[in-house]
Amino acid sequence: MVDYARLADKAIQMQETEKIPASLQTDLKADPKAFFDRVRAHLLKEMDKANVELAKRKVVGFGQNHMPGFSDELFLTFGTDLLCRVTLVVLGARCEIKAVISGPPNGYELSRKVYPLYQEASAPAGAVGSPAAAPSPYQIAVEIISSVMVGKFS
Repeated sequence: MVDYARLADKAIQMQETEKIPASLQTDLKADPKAFFDRVRAHLLKEMDKANVELAKRKVVGFGQNHMPGFSDELFLTFGTDLLCRVTLVVLGARCEIKAVISGPPNGYELSRKVYPLYQEASAPAGAVGSPAAAPSPYQIAVEIISSVMVGKFS
């Protein structure tokens, strides 16, 4: 028989531990939303650069779908087949940018890449995956645009 009272206690403990890092995150100077906005700006610049080259070769280029109410998401299209959804995910201690490429033949997910965002106090310097190893907004944008052009993340 399942002891739901014990499971409920564990769930409460997990929720409480998630609140602590979330409150720490708000105290930090690094703002995930500001970082995502820099990624968005670089994505739009890289998209424009790619469209210039694609137009020279008479290939359908990138576009952006503007969807109101999605301030933490960006929807990019490549031609009429591929869609890339770039999302800022902030859940407790976890803060990341997730990019998902969807496409033909049925619109299902083709590839995905997650870019963890490290806050100043969340990872020790020099550790594997530390802020020194974290990609910059420019690097994230270049990788997303180039991956969408080939239809998958490497």
